[in-house]
Amino acid sequence: MIDNLKEKCPTNSEVLSFDEKGRTPVKKFGGSMWLSEKYYYIPYNQKVKGLFDLFAAKNIHSGEIHYRFYDFKNSFIVIDMFEYLLSIYPNKHLYIILDNWSAHRSNVIKIFEDLNPRVTLVYLPFSASWMNDIERDFSRIERQVLRNSNFSSVREVMIAIKRFINYS
Repeated sequence: MIDNLKEKCPTNSEVLSFDEKGRTPVKKFGGSMWLSEKYYYIPYNQKVKGLFDLFAAKNIHSGEIHYRFYDFKNSFIVIDMFEYLLSIYPNKHLYIILDNWSAHRSNVIKIFEDLNPRVTLVYLPFSASWMNDIERDFSRIERQVLRNSNFSSVREVMIAIKRFINYS
């Protein structure tokens, strides 16, 4: 089913790849690296300036990424994100491809899906998160925004991520 959805979007529908980049610490990720015995290393005992969770859904066919930042993650945050996606696509049926994280499979999520006939959750096979398209975007964010950075605050890193998503 996932391959069919990726190949062709059903009529009056959108196919979204959904996941979260959880508990991302804001700290010095090697903006300055120290040399020790001819090897670069990054100290592990760095001060954490804050934490955030990034939830995102990528429209498989248009490439557009919809995202929100949160302070924590659980099933209710997932529902909040799904409601946000429903508001973006008010007259469309949403096929949401997601992994098998326990919060994605909770009873609250099952009830949400039952109460929202415009949403169909499509679960990836276990241990196949690499099939989730949004994971590639999280990897790009990690490499091009977070790695070798030294943001002064959570707000600053959020602005950098927003800029990256909106203009790349």
